Amino acid sequence: MDKVHVDSTYGVVIHRNFSPLYVDEKYAQMFGFQSTEEVMNLSSLFDIIDPKFHNSALHVYNAVIQGKEPPKVRSYVNQNKHGKLFSVLTVEHVVDWEGEPALQITVIDMSQIDRANQQIIEQEQRYKDLIWNSLQGIIVHRNFKPLMVNPSFAKIIKAKSVDEVMSLDSFLCVVPEYNRENAKNRYQQLISGEVNATNSIVENITFDGQQRYFQLFESVINWDGELAVQSSIIDATDKYHLEQKIQYQASYDDLTGLLNRRAIIEKLHKERAPESCPSEVCLLIDIDNFKYINDHFGHSAGDEVIKRFSQQCKEVVGDCGLIARWGGEEFIIFLLERSIEEANIIAQTILHRCEQEYYEFSGTKHSVTASIGISKCSPEHCNIEHLIQAADNNMYQAKQQGRNQIVLPD
Repeated sequence: MDKVHVDSTYGVVIHRNFSPLYVDEKYAQMFGFQSTEEVMNLSSLFDIIDPKFHNSALHVYNAVIQGKEPPKVRSYVNQNKHGKLFSVLTVEHVVDWEGEPALQITVIDMSQIDRANQQIIEQEQRYKDLIWNSLQGIIVHRNFKPLMVNPSFAKIIKAKSVDEVMSLDSFLCVVPEYNRENAKNRYQQLISGEVNATNSIVENITFDGQQRYFQLFESVINWDGELAVQSSIIDATDKYHLEQKIQYQASYDDLTGLLNRRAIIEKLHKERAPESCPSEVCLLIDIDNFKYINDHFGHSAGDEVIKRFSQQCKEVVGDCGLIARWGGEEFIIFLLERSIEEANIIAQTILHRCEQEYYEFSGTKHSVTASIGISKCSPEHCNIEHLIQAADNNMYQAKQQGRNQIVLPD
C-alpha cells in the first residue's frame, strides 16, 4: 500500500469506514468548518455526504479496501455543514494508517466549474430564447438542410408548423428555380469565408404558393461544432412593391405610360457600349396646334389626344426602337440599327394613322396632325446630344414649312 501523502493543493481526508483519521485545513474549509478538529469530531463523514450517495460510497469503499476494485477518480455531490450541496471530484488512494489500510481521498471542489458551465448553459438558453421568440424569421441550415427553425420563420413562409419546415431535406423548394444557383453560390461564399455576411432582397415561394419578397440577412455560425449558415428574413413584399412603384413613377410618364425624358436617355446609355452612339436614328415629334385643343376644348381633351397619339406611336414603332414622352405634346423615338429610309416609313405611318384617328370634342369630330424631324448619327458627331439637337432642328423646320410633314436630314 502507498505511504500517507498529505501535501496536497486540494482538500485531503483519510478515513477508515468513514471515520475521519486525518483532515487538512483546505478540506475543512471546503465543507464550511472553522477548523480540522470540527471535522475530526464528526462521528461519520456520511454527515457531509448527500444521503443519496451513502450506499454507493459505502460500496466503493469496501470494494477498494478489499482490492476488488482499483482506486478511481469519481464524482459526488457533497454538502457542507450548512446543508449546501456542491459537486466534487474525488481521487482515491489506499494508504497505510497506523498499520491498517485506510482510504485517502483528495477532494476537488467543482462548484466554480459547475457555475461556469451553468452560466454557459444559461447564456445558450438566452440565445435560444432570443432566436425562438424573435419576430424575424430565423433558420439555421447546413447546405439548405434545416437544423433549427423558429416559429416566426414558419409563420412568414406560411408553413403549418416548425416541424413542417424541419422535415424538409432542403428548403430550396421555397426558392424560385431561376434563383437557386445564386442561392447555392451565396452559401458557398459564406461557408468558405469569401464573404462574412449578406444582405439582399430575394423572391421566395411561400408554402401556400404565393410569391413574396424578403429582406434576407445571412451569416456563418458554429452549430454543434460545424459551420452552418444562419438566415434571418423579414417580409418586405409591401416595401418592395412600393419601391417598384416609386421607381416606375420616376421613370414613366403617368398619362401615357411611356418612358420619360430622363429615363429614356439612361436606358439608351445602359443598353449601348460606352464608346458607341446609343442610337443611330432619332425622330422628334410634335403634335400640331396642340395649344388650340387645350384652349378651346379643355385639358381633358388635350390629355385624350396625348394618350391616343402615344398609343398610335407605340403600335407603329413596336420593337424597332424606344419611345418616350419628351415633354408636353412632344415625343421622341430612337431607332437602333435602322436606316433613314426605314425611319421615314415609320414617320409616314404615324402621320397616316393621325389622319385616320378622329376625336369628338364639343359634339364635333376633329383630327390632329404632327410635325416630325428625323436625324441620323454621323461619324463626326456620333453622340446623343447632337442626334437630338439635329432632330429638333428638323422638326422646327417642318413646323415652319406648314406642319403635318417630315423633314429628313440633309
